[in-house]
Amino acid sequence: MNYRNTKILAEKTLTGSGTETIDVNIKDIISRIILKWEITMAGYGMDSYPHTDITKIELVDGSDVLFSLNGGQCQALCIYDRKIPSLNGGWYVNANNVTSIYGIDFGRFLFDKLLALDPNVFRNLQLKVTYDSDVMDTGATEGRLEVLAEVFDEKVISPVGFLSAKELHSRTPPASGYWYVDLPTDYPIKKMLVQGFYKANEPYTVVTEARLDEDNEKRVPFDWDLEDYERVMQGEQIPILERIYGYADTASTYAYYTTPSNYSAVLLGNCLDADAYGGPTTILQGGYCTIHLTVNTHLLGVVSGYLPNHCYEFPFGDQKDLDDWYDVTKLGSLKLRLKAGASGANGTVAAVLQQLRRY
Repeated sequence: MNYRNTKILAEKTLTGSGTETIDVNIKDIISRIILKWEITMAGYGMDSYPHTDITKIELVDGSDVLFSLNGGQCQALCIYDRKIPSLNGGWYVNANNVTSIYGIDFGRFLFDKLLALDPNVFRNLQLKVTYDSDVMDTGATEGRLEVLAEVFDEKVISPVGFLSAKELHSRTPPASGYWYVDLPTDYPIKKMLVQGFYKANEPYTVVTEARLDEDNEKRVPFDWDLEDYERVMQGEQIPILERIYGYADTASTYAYYTTPSNYSAVLLGNCLDADAYGGPTTILQGGYCTIHLTVNTHLLGVVSGYLPNHCYEFPFGDQKDLDDWYDVTKLGSLKLRLKAGASGANGTVAAVLQQLRRY
């Protein structure tokens, strides 16, 4: 068999918050690591986004950090790379399960023969998952974590390297104005994400502009108003599609948090009761809305939009061609200039780089 799915960690119940450290004891070459996080709902509706239960995912080899993102950044990178609709699912109803999926992709696609993680090159691979089980649902007291790997089995390959992704910058923006981020020039860059996270608000309320310049503005690869950039990139990206399944135990209003975070993402819903009315009481913005049901009934909904988990994507070159990515190794300096939005001081802005590391 050419390929195989194997378990790194069998499903494990984790209580409260903490960091789970897992030894990656696999000799086969790894194309993808999959993390599955599941909670059992204690209430109805949602208190935050599913990804906020996972505060950090790290893959390390001793002191060498190969991958380090929070849950929202990790999901966004997967959605942009794989062009998939969502990584969340479940029933946001008391006593039912909600699952969120996270992936570490070492290649351009699953079972990429050129780019994959060869564990034999490293000495002490460990996966560290930092979690907090009562963020998405504040009544939850525990979560269940399972880790899988997609590996090359009988298929013999000789990868030339792997994709590494890290959060290189994170801060609360100033009340107004610009700030600068020095970016590394050690490895070629495949993609950059800029995340403007402010719960229940669009990312451009936190960060409004992004500009990249080389060698003290000798060259400016891009300079964007981010709201305009989102509109332009809708011609290059596929919409996010995510299901909402809810229930009102009384005629009441509940909050829901979803992956698309652009202003006025589209919500389509239906109730399983001919006499019920179910509809949003707020515009879906920043991945947040409230929905009211007039009688006890189930709600089925689909959300469609862009900007997964408050992240903008800046791809460099032909994403399938290793040699066409942004080779920053010849530069003296690389700076990212960001501008605070009107609500910047209430949120967090982060910069993520996906880089090519050769063996």
